[in-house]
Amino acid sequence: MSPIAKRSTVKPEFLVINIGTGVHEGTSATVVGVAESMDAAKELIRKMRGSVTDKIVIAEKKAVITRAPVVELKESSESVLLNPK
Repeated sequence: MSPIAKRSTVKPEFLVINIGTGVHEGTSATVVGVAESMDAAKELIRKMRGSVTDKIVIAEKKAVITRAPVVELKESSESVLLNPK
């Protein structure tokens, strides 16, 4: 099976991540849950208990990368950091 065919059979995953008031390099965030669609991820946020006023990120999983001792990654996109350098 080709790599493209494999990707099309993988279920989409949307991570719901509580980033509090925002994140900086080196800070942690909390994964609230994982959903199979954007709408399901939004429903997870609606059902969160309490009066959460934090920022919530819905991130679609595009790749899971296992690091090896020698790593060279060149993927890039818009930063989620508050003050990227």
